[in-house]
Amino acid sequence: MLKQLSNSITDFDLPEISMQLDGNVELARVIPEEISAPVPPEDVHCVEHINDDQRNSFNVIMEAIDGDTGQIFFIDGPGRTGKTFLYRAILATIKLRGNYGLAVASSGIAATLLHRGKTAHKTFGIPVSLHASSTWKFSKQDIEAQLVKHAAVIIWDEATMTHRHSYEAVDRSIRDLMGVDIPFGGKVVVFGGDFRQILPVVPKGTKAQTIDACLVRSTLWRHVQILRLSQNMRSRNDEEFAAFLLRVGDGCEPMVHENMKKLPPSLCVTNGNQNSIDSLVHEIFPNLTEHVGDVTYMVERAIITPTNNEVDMLNEKILKRFAGRERIYYSFDSVPKDRQNLYQQEFLNSLSFGGFPPHALRLKVGSPIMLLRNIDTSSGLCNGTRLVCCQLMDHVIEAEILTGHNKGTRVFIPRIPLKTAEDVKLPFEMIRKQFPVKLCYALTINKSQG
Repeated sequence: MLKQLSNSITDFDLPEISMQLDGNVELARVIPEEISAPVPPEDVHCVEHINDDQRNSFNVIMEAIDGDTGQIFFIDGPGRTGKTFLYRAILATIKLRGNYGLAVASSGIAATLLHRGKTAHKTFGIPVSLHASSTWKFSKQDIEAQLVKHAAVIIWDEATMTHRHSYEAVDRSIRDLMGVDIPFGGKVVVFGGDFRQILPVVPKGTKAQTIDACLVRSTLWRHVQILRLSQNMRSRNDEEFAAFLLRVGDGCEPMVHENMKKLPPSLCVTNGNQNSIDSLVHEIFPNLTEHVGDVTYMVERAIITPTNNEVDMLNEKILKRFAGRERIYYSFDSVPKDRQNLYQQEFLNSLSFGGFPPHALRLKVGSPIMLLRNIDTSSGLCNGTRLVCCQLMDHVIEAEILTGHNKGTRVFIPRIPLKTAEDVKLPFEMIRKQFPVKLCYALTINKSQG
């Protein structure tokens, strides 16, 4: 478990193990374990039911894998064209042939949709503070690096969201790992995404800086073969809506004002006698008090909004409407190197960051939550996993996974110490001991991508 999280027992002030395990012995265990992991029946179904559009891309990619030609592909398709369906078909086929592929994604939600999927930052050890010459944090002998080395293919979903320096760091590291100075060391890599959707986040960046951060501006892009998907699998009964999304994404929908487009009436919520926020909540979560413990109801709906401040406001408002007794979990915040007590508890408690649980975590049984850290990726507990609270105990939260291949599994989530990230603009490092979750009636657009 510690190895999965890139930790060791010495990180927790425990005595070292005197007997050193042979790295080859551990590798001999991990690789067969990866290969022998059962293929989910629904992924086998994907292999048997891909459409003609997907079949063309499938054949091209499998030919590259079988020929070991080391190509790079980009699956370009608007939302709902079955990119995830295609990835699952490729991964299942490789598994059925006695090999394995690495499934990663730029967002946690997208990662949970793929069998044994993980976030790209977790899989490749991508540093939080990136620069033009970054590399991953693994050595060649590490199990994580060896898993990359022996994989038949790397599939990276929602690739349009990630800064190009991440891809260049992974490329640089795999070239060194494989000892081959060609893109990604000769590995077959399949990127996927839609440039009409979320682009990399450049804090306080200009439009030009955001565009420059995209994968298409990387020197790797000239080596990429683009495969396009166009058949909308999820909107066959709503072709008008699918066409509207494409017009917006392609910039063809008429503007009614600077940077504003008019939405079709069918996508708008009327205010009536309520304010706009209350109307929206009522529209998305109708009869909320009647659905305590209704997992299907919770997994089918969420409010998507741009900023964390709006997310927190909406989650607080909706939780108050939800039936049941509220329980508040308070964090313990500290600054390890603050020997002079310069930072008071009240000040530390008031701090809030994206991807960080609040000091006062308010929950009710039946409320949906999102995991904010990788805990046990093999069991589906990775950053971005959505769950619903089943029991709120003193030291653990019992919850049920709502999405992905581990859907329906009951798990226990403990309090853990969470460090502020390197990119948080603070003059000190803070540790918050809290349950690594947040309410997710509402999500940011970036967090929901997938």
